[in-house]
Amino acid sequence: MPLKRTPPVSPVSKTPTESTRSAILFASTKKQSESPLLHCESEPDLHTLSANITERNKKRKFDGETSDTLVVLKEMFSSFSNEQKNRFQDLQASIDLMSNKYDEFLSKIAYLEKERQSDKLIIKELEDKLETLERKSRGVGIEIRNIPKQKGETKDTLVGEISKLGEILNVDIKTSNIKDIYRLKSKDSSDPIVVDFTTVLLKEKVLKSVKTFNKNKQKGIKLNTTHLSSSYSQKPIFISEALTHKTQRLYYLARQFRKSHGYSFCWTANGIVYLKYNEDSSHIRINNDADLEKLRNTVKP
Repeated sequence: MPLKRTPPVSPVSKTPTESTRSAILFASTKKQSESPLLHCESEPDLHTLSANITERNKKRKFDGETSDTLVVLKEMFSSFSNEQKNRFQDLQASIDLMSNKYDEFLSKIAYLEKERQSDKLIIKELEDKLETLERKSRGVGIEIRNIPKQKGETKDTLVGEISKLGEILNVDIKTSNIKDIYRLKSKDSSDPIVVDFTTVLLKEKVLKSVKTFNKNKQKGIKLNTTHLSSSYSQKPIFISEALTHKTQRLYYLARQFRKSHGYSFCWTANGIVYLKYNEDSSHIRINNDADLEKLRNTVKP
């Protein structure tokens, strides 16, 4: 007959009592509190926490100071910007004012230049009119050069010389035909004589007679001072139209031009200067210096 056996109670399988659990918990807590490792790990945590709090406070303070500095900088920049803006506006206003003044000056200069050109035209017209009047007043006059000046010379003496000259040229010159007679001052001792006749016809007749007298004659026997008086030293007598100062200068320039450019003829007629290159070419009227300058730049006729 089989035997029924009951297994022995194992100590491990026993359920711990409440007192046992309390003892174990107390022992574990005491062990942890007395452990030097756990105690050392708790101290750095507290220091780090304090340091973090301090850093946060410093950061808040630094952020506050930075914010104040930024505000000051912004205000300074804004003030500087406004100041520069005002200066720029003042400078722009000055530039605009100067620009307006410059435009005004340009307008005035243009107006004055226009007035100057207009005045030049008016002056030119007046000079031409004056030249025309002076030319007309001398339209009946001739100029005689190289007649010696006598001691105590008077108008009557000069009239006598002109009458003798008329006899040589086969022209009847009476005292009544002479409106005025006088000498011009010159650099040399032989001042030219100006004779104003009463008519243009007589003047032209005298000039024509001089050309006829000198035609085909050698230099020594052309009209000269010995024809008037044997006591005079021989000098050629030149008779031409009485010209204005402007025409005299132009006539001198034309004669110089004739010599330097190979022209054959240069003369005056009725107060006008003429040039002619040769017998076959046409005559050229010279009114001013510009006409001579044009001839210098053109091909010879």
